[in-house]
Amino acid sequence: MTMTQDWLQHLNPDQRQAVTHPAGPLLVLAGAGSGKTRVLTHRIAFLIAEQGVAPHQIVAMTFTNKAAQEMRERVDQLLDGQGQAGQVTISTFHSLGARILRRHAPAAGLEWNFSIYDDADQRRLITRILDEAGDERARADVRRLQSYIDACKNRGWTPTQAHENAHDARAEADAELYANYQRALQQAGAVDFGDLILGVLVLFREHPELARQYSRRWQHVLVDEFQDTNPAQYELLDHLTVAHNNLTVVGDDDQAIYRWRGATVANILGFEDANEKAARVKLEQNYRSTSVILEAANDVIARNDRRHAKKLWTERQGGEPIVAFTGADDREEAAYVAETIFDMARQGGDFDDVAIFYRTNAQGRLFEEQLRQWGIPYRIIGGLSFYAREEIKDLLAYLRCALNPRDDVATARVINTPRRGVGKTTLEKLAAATSVPGVESLQGALLLALEDRPAQNDLFAARRPRPSNPTERLLIETVEELSGVSRRGIEDFWTILEATRDDLLHYDELTPVLERLIERISYFEHLERTDSESAEDRTRNVGELLSAIEEFEQDPNSDALIASVQEAMPDDLDDLLTTAPASLRLRAFLDRSALVQSTDGDNGPGQAVTMMTIHGSKGLEFPTVFVAGLEEETFPSLRDPGDSEELAEERRLAYVAITRAEDRLYMTNARRRRVYGQFKDTEPSRFLLDIDPSRLIIDPRSAAKELDYARDRRKRLGAPHGEFPEPQVPSQGAAAYDFNQAPASDDHLAQDTPDWESNFSQSPQEWDVTHTPAGDDKLVGVTVSHTRFGIGEVVSVSGSGDKARLTVDFPAVGQQTVIRKFLKVLG
Repeated sequence: MTMTQDWLQHLNPDQRQAVTHPAGPLLVLAGAGSGKTRVLTHRIAFLIAEQGVAPHQIVAMTFTNKAAQEMRERVDQLLDGQGQAGQVTISTFHSLGARILRRHAPAAGLEWNFSIYDDADQRRLITRILDEAGDERARADVRRLQSYIDACKNRGWTPTQAHENAHDARAEADAELYANYQRALQQAGAVDFGDLILGVLVLFREHPELARQYSRRWQHVLVDEFQDTNPAQYELLDHLTVAHNNLTVVGDDDQAIYRWRGATVANILGFEDANEKAARVKLEQNYRSTSVILEAANDVIARNDRRHAKKLWTERQGGEPIVAFTGADDREEAAYVAETIFDMARQGGDFDDVAIFYRTNAQGRLFEEQLRQWGIPYRIIGGLSFYAREEIKDLLAYLRCALNPRDDVATARVINTPRRGVGKTTLEKLAAATSVPGVESLQGALLLALEDRPAQNDLFAARRPRPSNPTERLLIETVEELSGVSRRGIEDFWTILEATRDDLLHYDELTPVLERLIERISYFEHLERTDSESAEDRTRNVGELLSAIEEFEQDPNSDALIASVQEAMPDDLDDLLTTAPASLRLRAFLDRSALVQSTDGDNGPGQAVTMMTIHGSKGLEFPTVFVAGLEEETFPSLRDPGDSEELAEERRLAYVAITRAEDRLYMTNARRRRVYGQFKDTEPSRFLLDIDPSRLIIDPRSAAKELDYARDRRKRLGAPHGEFPEPQVPSQGAAAYDFNQAPASDDHLAQDTPDWESNFSQSPQEWDVTHTPAGDDKLVGVTVSHTRFGIGEVVSVSGSGDKARLTVDFPAVGQQTVIRKFLKVLG
């Protein structure tokens, strides 16, 4: 048996057909988990070993360097490490473009050693152009203009073409900026990432014979993830195959989820129309998931109209049913996920095998808190921890420096956010003045710049010190003589601090203090000005911060944390601001959020649950997957409910999420979700309702036990439906579960804080520690919860009654000794 025959026999019939395709255009529709990388690498090896194609005559393009490296290694293994794989050009689109441009730099109007600008370089250049032109959009519109330029280049448009396609005054102005930007790039001897494709297109358009030379050199062109290509990349492929049309593209239109990056699913949907002699091979056998999971994915994606019909199947017949859970609210949803993972680990499961997917980063905050509460390690992929995000740190910094005038880190962070003319030089002068006795902090230095403005609440003992030391006098005078712009900015900032301190004095609750601060500094407008592309997500994160504070204030467990703040205060403290109710709540909340940050994020090389947005999950797989937030307006998340293309992409996103699961899939939602601090009733996502109910079981702890209201909605939509299997009742405490609860209008949902904790314990009946027999050793080995330290296990008990001292092993912080009355026994 030859080497080729040996590895061909390990392919399934469809894979083998794609690999051995002789020549001409080939479309390989590779469903999720169907072995597309295997097909690509085997096809390269087949062309070399069986078709006699020289390795240097093959080019394969991917979207990431990691994928390119993986392809090289696999091809090398197939060819027995003979070194031929190193002669194949396996590259990302942009790397290939850079290589061509450097080789033909003079013809492209470039120097051979041109620089490649990244996103930050782009923004700096755009800002400079706007500043030099005196454009009113300077700094306020930079990111939108950057996105506009990127979009033009993704379409393959030069500045001239952008002008031709401009249909209003704003588009004309944007196109003119684009032209100025390109001139500035050329003057700087630089290109940006978009130019690495567009520059090659312009080169080939102006020198078609050069394109033919490359086409004759690379006799076979292969493309991975073809559904993610944009129009410019498609045109590049046309140029590279002009002499032969030996183009193999592998992709899945059902996984086209990057429209927002400029990708167009039309490339893969229209491939056969553009290439009349194209062959098509479908890879529908899935090697990843159970049949139950695949059938659910098929249920969801089948409702998209414009797609290549395909239906995944697997030899892994059966499998565990998909578990559906509806929380009374989004906090209960997150608590359910955390406890379910905790139970898996206690039964011997690995945290590394579990992933939590959500539609937007803002949803991750509750899951972070609950995982930490249960002592579960986690890592966040492709995003920051909630409290590490810029917009959250900004607003918390404002509150910190209002509460603590000596917090220089917080003051420095927000003194010029949003921009108010207090630049780096001014900040350096202020910082230098803090070395003067009687000043001692940035806010103390701010007072030096404010003419005859009294300090509020006696925050500083000294107003304008006049030291005898000449150096110190000079530092003070430097601040006092700041420019009018800087002085006005400082005045504005101080007014905001005073108003926020007033709010802390006059409001009992913290939520209105933050709401008024956001309005006072026009923070949402600031987000839109600085980054219009990400403003929606960042605004949603601010809303999630309001929700977090609202939950904290309504959570009875927070009282103990607030009490601990009071206990730590000196008995003789008479500072009204510090002792105000809202200030106490703020200090307690800041302490808790700091604790979350100290234990969150990537836990290093050890075992950890993976958290990420669904966009970030593409190409990955996990034995157990939780898909959260399956409610209308959350997932799908539609800017324009009437946009059918947007809905189709959201449906493809749901398909991607489902097909990441290998063995177990949990799909969760909440009857109501906090949005900007206020509860909002929800409807189950249409994607959840698209799944044949026979594939689902309802977790007995779910607030929706039969999903009758979901079935009614399906009937109204004219969709097929079936009976959900009866949920399995726990052997103990079955009476605690009402299987016929109605939706969100139930009485128990009228409470701001539902008593969800009783549903999440080893027994439905939670122990009351205050009535457990005193001095009872039965508490040793019991799982308990503490508001600050999370979930832990009792190691020893000393004393009796409410004042008994329990030593508890908390995974998050180690062993701690805690007074009994501050613990809640879970089981």
